[in-house]
Amino acid sequence: MIPRRLRHSALSKANYGFHGDRLDSEKRIVYVAVAGMMLMVATVGSLVVFILSVVALLGIYGWYPSFVAQQWFIYDEFFAVFSFLGILFGAFATSFLLSKKNCLLVVASGIACTVSGAGVFVVSLIQPLARLWPAITYYFLPLFIAPLIGTFIIYVKEDEENEI
Repeated sequence: MIPRRLRHSALSKANYGFHGDRLDSEKRIVYVAVAGMMLMVATVGSLVVFILSVVALLGIYGWYPSFVAQQWFIYDEFFAVFSFLGILFGAFATSFLLSKKNCLLVVASGIACTVSGAGVFVVSLIQPLARLWPAITYYFLPLFIAPLIGTFIIYVKEDEENEI
């Protein structure tokens, strides 16, 4: 009679040989899905900010007197530029991730998306009439933290896979 501990070990090795490391592949799918969702949140958030900033740029002289519009114009331009870069790099990172391209491209695009989100957040803090809590909820969380977490997940998972 084979001792139970040895029998269990032999069965688990046979099961591993037949099914592979199924738990790790399921974890990887979840990590990639979460990272992709975070990068999509950043891309959609950047799209919303870009649309709002372009609308503000187009109508700024109709809404405000010229001295007020001149004061806000540069900030709306920065919002438009940084959010456009967030859309661009967020879309690149998401598409590279979902098409299973090189991890370096995903991480580089994710970092660029994170930096552009940080740019939007900084502009929201230095503009006239800046308020901290709306800046955190509208810009910091969706445009900076979301791509940062998504990029970090991909970087850590790829680093773990390279160690094995």
